[in-house]
Amino acid sequence: MPNVRHVDIAIAGGGLTGCLAALVFARRFPELSIALLDHQQGATYQDPRGLALALRTQQVLAEYGIWNGALERSAAISHIHVSETEAPGSMEMHAERENLPALGYVAMAGVLQQALDERCAQVSKEHTLLRHERGVQIRQLVADDSGYTLNIEGMKDPLHCRLLVVAEGSNSSTRDLLGIEMTRSAYDQVAIAGVVTYQQKHQGWAFERFTPHGPAALLPQGNREAALVWCMQPEQAQHLMTLPEQEQLRAVQKVFGAAPGRLEKVMLQGKFPLQLALADRFIGHRAVVIGNACHTLHPVAGQGYNLGVRDILELAQQLDAKDPGAIPGLQAYRTQRQRDYAEIISLTHGLVNIFANPNPVLRHARSKALYTLRMCNLLSKPLMRKAMGFRSLFSSAGS
Repeated sequence: MPNVRHVDIAIAGGGLTGCLAALVFARRFPELSIALLDHQQGATYQDPRGLALALRTQQVLAEYGIWNGALERSAAISHIHVSETEAPGSMEMHAERENLPALGYVAMAGVLQQALDERCAQVSKEHTLLRHERGVQIRQLVADDSGYTLNIEGMKDPLHCRLLVVAEGSNSSTRDLLGIEMTRSAYDQVAIAGVVTYQQKHQGWAFERFTPHGPAALLPQGNREAALVWCMQPEQAQHLMTLPEQEQLRAVQKVFGAAPGRLEKVMLQGKFPLQLALADRFIGHRAVVIGNACHTLHPVAGQGYNLGVRDILELAQQLDAKDPGAIPGLQAYRTQRQRDYAEIISLTHGLVNIFANPNPVLRHARSKALYTLRMCNLLSKPLMRKAMGFRSLFSSAGS
């Protein structure tokens, strides 16, 4: 008969969300044993995606000893320019005006994962109650009053945990084992990802441009490069991907106009469908689902990973150290997160639909609204703080 190993918290998923959760929990609850169950084995996967990190997310990464080395050299977003193709209005946000080091940062996902893996390895040596198990996958789980017994591929003996945290991403198999369904709403859009090269240095500018077919964004990288995310209807994306590079470059320059300056080169990397997805329930009997396993958003506001970071911080705040799987803590977590989810989903969903509406009256109203936000700092600040990942709308400190 196999021996059952007991831990307080098991985290399914060793990616960007799971690794950070392990580090936050290890510091918050030094007396609790934590198993980080990672299906990846060997060297860190070098994910080429550029991630928009809210200022609050960067502060958390620095606080937990992750923001160093190559990650520390990530491009800062110092200025944001927002406009649309069908109307003259625009607005800008500037870090310097708010006495901030940056509005956010753009990090390569592979670089962030490497930094998280290295920090987890370091902390597990100092904090022996944290173990990072690689090359493992939960295949079966059995609930009891005190938690779950997990049968794990890649581990000889079962694992019992008092709290199961699911952080495996949008295609989570452990979420499926828990019987948690996702409500999905597909947008009639796909996103094209790529990299553009400017003729001049970008000086930390990010650009968001709304078109009738979907938003487009340029996020600074390096000195003269930017990550491109361009949302459009599927047939338009298919046509764009088949064009010669020079015609693709002209199309990108046309959609962004003169604001970013002259673009020298574009490399389109691929396209992916867009959807809004939210777990029907994200807490249950001694279990909680966080990050992309719980929610998938339209990229228009760049909130995907940042929303998962806020999941981790709130969960660590609400759990009971004496019994991390106790229902009162999970219910308190749910109450807090539902409010944030509603605000972010309303923001992203609303932006997509409002700027796609061709009604001339609405187009004029959008132009006036952008101009008003540009001129009135009191109105633009709450929106800016939400984008930077802060819970409070006006305070300059804390979450």
